[in-house]
Amino acid sequence: MSDQLPIETVGQYMEQAPVDIEGLATALGLAINRELWPDNKSGKIECEANGGPCTITVNAMHPESRQRFTIAHEIAHFILHRDAIGDGIVDDGMYRSGRSEKIERQANQYAAEILMPWKIVIQKYRAGHQTPTALAREFKVSPAVAEIRMKELRSYL
Repeated sequence: MSDQLPIETVGQYMEQAPVDIEGLATALGLAINRELWPDNKSGKIECEANGGPCTITVNAMHPESRQRFTIAHEIAHFILHRDAIGDGIVDDGMYRSGRSEKIERQANQYAAEILMPWKIVIQKYRAGHQTPTALAREFKVSPAVAEIRMKELRSYL
């Protein structure tokens, strides 16, 4: 990882759609693994003891848009909740880890912000991509994520 702050690295990756979420993870020093899991398990982030490297593991059975959101969600935990990772945070299919709902809401919110940067959402919307499905295609997210993000940004659209 470079000498810049993680938030600065994130900002560099939020300049075009779709966001290169795997490139962002790599730039932050995070490895990504894919494993075959049951549908009710989405992902996890684990860090080695004493500040060692961290690994994000995602469910290889999930569609690409869900894997992208899972990676962004785990990046959010890495940036926002690094001290809470401990021996790992495992998120189920509803992005619940057993941690507080507040922590999971924060990770979900930040993941959506990473994957759908507000400036680009507004540009795409004004260029004619005005439905959740159209925006989802542009950002490689699910229509549900795009719809939530559109509602958050409705005063700008």
